[in-house]
Amino acid sequence: MTLSEQIDALQAKVADLKSSLDASRHETNEQIKARVASARAKAKAAEETVHGKADQAQTQWQSFKADTSAKMAEMQGRIERKREERDVKAAEDDAEWAEDSAADALDYAAWAVDQAEVAVLDAADARAWADAQAAASPPS
Repeated sequence: MTLSEQIDALQAKVADLKSSLDASRHETNEQIKARVASARAKAKAAEETVHGKADQAQTQWQSFKADTSAKMAEMQGRIERKREERDVKAAEDDAEWAEDSAADALDYAAWAVDQAEVAVLDAADARAWADAQAAASPPS
């Protein structure tokens, strides 16, 4: 899957999350609970699929946040040196390394969106339950 395809897939996941939240506002508590169960199952399946990558991506994500500036400066320096040397093979290796790093970050982002969907639907379920309880309670 290309980086562009991964970004498109991530964008579609976020759009689905928004649609799911919007739909949950018009559903019964039982419908929301079913949606939460479905989202949990989907997130669990995705987690099992990319479990090893998720651990690696999370570690890489933390490292990425910690030293982004240093890596970017190093990469820029390598690119400049390689341009001067006109070393096509090394430049190709650098490009593949950068693409692999970006793909790992996108995998982690997709996993995070799955987790966010479960959290958003849990919040919608809690709000629906609280509203139902408030409506069923006699006024004070």
